[in-house]
Amino acid sequence: MKPIYVAVCIVLLSMLAGCKGGKELATRQPVSQEVRNNFETLMASYPEWTTFSAKGSADVGLGKGGSLSTSTQVRMVHGESLQISVRVFLGIEVARLYMTRDSLFVIDKMQRRYVAESLASIGARLSQELSLATVQDALLGRIFLLGSSSSACRIDDFEVVESGSSRWSLQPRSQDARFGYRFDLNGTKLLSTQLSSADGSKSIVCHYADFVKQGTSDNFPTTMQLSLTGLNLPLSLNLGYDASSIAWNGKVSIEKLDLSRYTRVTATQLLKELSI
Repeated sequence: MKPIYVAVCIVLLSMLAGCKGGKELATRQPVSQEVRNNFETLMASYPEWTTFSAKGSADVGLGKGGSLSTSTQVRMVHGESLQISVRVFLGIEVARLYMTRDSLFVIDKMQRRYVAESLASIGARLSQELSLATVQDALLGRIFLLGSSSSACRIDDFEVVESGSSRWSLQPRSQDARFGYRFDLNGTKLLSTQLSSADGSKSIVCHYADFVKQGTSDNFPTTMQLSLTGLNLPLSLNLGYDASSIAWNGKVSIEKLDLSRYTRVTATQLLKELSI
């Protein structure tokens, strides 16, 4: 079982999170004052941050192929870089995902190989921009507009659906022609983010749970349950932060590995090998 599956799950989420709007929703429902208040409270609760770090764990489900449990370390510098380290027994690092504003690296330390792609080249294949800011928001359990950060969101950018008992949903009015996405909330807690292809054949659903205090509200999720369907090999990822390890705005060291002794492979080669 390969620990690099953890990094691959994040890569697939990142690639879908790079699509930005290409079509506009035609309808606009009236928004109640309660939902407007919830939206403003939610946005105001997001703390200003420069760095984020947390230790945690990851459980990867591989359909009938079994499962894998590892420990993880997540480190982020706002708008600059993201590093996810995947570790096994005795804290030995076996895989790493590293993302900057312009590049993405996935490193398999066990097989001594790596993938390196510019975000521009990935975006060209997607015909859309791949955004570090969006990926960081997703890992922090925030709503976002694809291709931009959460700080750019306004309620008028969304179609709002209210379903009673404090439940409501946000669907960005500007959607990609190939993928649609939405956010489901309860009060000021984000319960799930859902992305699906226009034909419904592929989807990513991320459920958020186990909320702790951040900023002014108890709405920071320490558990993310990510499932991907429509692939050759169905994948699921449970990523959990250790709440006691979460640190905002501290000193964060992000080290770029010396890859001179590693073999470079393409993303296509890696995904084909993993039957994705």
